[in-house]
Amino acid sequence: MADFKPINDSDFRRQAKSALGTGYLFYGDEDYLKIHAVRLVQDIVAPDPAFALFNIVKIAYEDYTPEKLIDAMQPPPMMADRKLILLTGFDFTSMRSSETDELLEALDALREYDFNTVILSVAAGLIDEGYSVSKPSATLKKLGEKLCAVKFDKCTPGRLAVWVNKHFEHNGVSISDSATDFFINYCGNSMMRLANEIEKLCAYVLYEKRTEVTREDVRNVCCADTDYDNFAFANAIAEGRAQDALAILDYLKFKRVDPLIIFGETSKTFCDLLLVKQLAESGMTAADMAREKYMNEYRAKIYLRSAARLSLETLHRKIALCEETDRKNKLSSGSGSYVPLEMLICT
Repeated sequence: MADFKPINDSDFRRQAKSALGTGYLFYGDEDYLKIHAVRLVQDIVAPDPAFALFNIVKIAYEDYTPEKLIDAMQPPPMMADRKLILLTGFDFTSMRSSETDELLEALDALREYDFNTVILSVAAGLIDEGYSVSKPSATLKKLGEKLCAVKFDKCTPGRLAVWVNKHFEHNGVSISDSATDFFINYCGNSMMRLANEIEKLCAYVLYEKRTEVTREDVRNVCCADTDYDNFAFANAIAEGRAQDALAILDYLKFKRVDPLIIFGETSKTFCDLLLVKQLAESGMTAADMAREKYMNEYRAKIYLRSAARLSLETLHRKIALCEETDRKNKLSSGSGSYVPLEMLICT
């Protein structure tokens, strides 16, 4: 069995411009780069929009069957060398293993219909990537035997800063290096999210008849990224790491995240951890939780690792404290204060 050896997005772009292969698996954390890689292939396969209808076939998971995929492969491209078949919406964390096996079998048809380029684009978090590139999950390895795997990682800070500056320049707006760093720290490193926030900022600044984005503009217009920080915050509280929890809260304060949002997401995280802990103690695995639609397998694995360090008593106590803190918060006039969160940490 061949070793699993994914390429990165830069390698894929060079390969696509030189000679497209018959099949690719797009996976990894950066969905924005996947979308633009698909657009690159679309432009290569159908530079004339008049032939896009014939040479670009899109199949979403809701409409997919193995037979439909094979049927899409059979017609040759029209007035072109290759045809693109784009598969989207597949969630391998909740699909049955038999469904994956049927897909793998259908992909074998590419050997006969090799004028196709099939791209299976999987959104971030919807496939178990395994422990590392050298130790992929069984699903990833099987797909990698049929398709060339392309891993779309998050950009490095330096590359992301250059990309952000170019996007502002493209819209006729400038931003200083320090404001760029602040923007990325405030909004997170998701290129999809940053692209949307850049559009908002440019529209706002140009409406104000200015051409430079400031830190204050970022604070006034953009939404802070809190996904990871809230999970880390809840874990620190649950494990009694008060100093870590207070440090994360200081960071969320810096981002000016509404304390009610922090509190709501923290409470939900405790409830999810309790649910996963109870399901695990009943004998369920992450795959079982995904199959029963509690949450996707990737997320369940993350929660399982955290829940393993906590007792049921601890989680019940933290949820009770959240309820009591919420009650006191609603009875007080300071609903926008961080004090209840600080009290929750120190209780």
